[in-house]
Amino acid sequence: MKTYRFFPLAGLIISFTAGCASNRAFERIDALRRDPDWPAIRAAAEMEVARKEGNTNWSHSAYFSPQQHTNGVWRVLASGAYPLNRMGDHIEMLIRDNGEVASYIPLSEYHPR
Repeated sequence: MKTYRFFPLAGLIISFTAGCASNRAFERIDALRRDPDWPAIRAAAEMEVARKEGNTNWSHSAYFSPQQHTNGVWRVLASGAYPLNRMGDHIEMLIRDNGEVASYIPLSEYHPR
């Protein structure tokens, strides 16, 4: 039996699986955005970025995305807008439910952790 006949089927299965995984991730992030505590967490993240970076333009125009909320700690990813952030850098933060920033990790697309 020739295996090349199964390549299109394998590609279809892989793309379907990847599509489901990204859809689940989108749904998880969307659910976190609907959490009633998210606006306060986002505000805490924005204030911390402004304080650390010394640039309120970057923090005001940045995109803040909740990645996870476990045991009273939010993992938030901040990505800057293009004119102020040309390198594709982003910032990962851990923020407690009370708004205290537990961790602030600037990450670069070229030098991930």
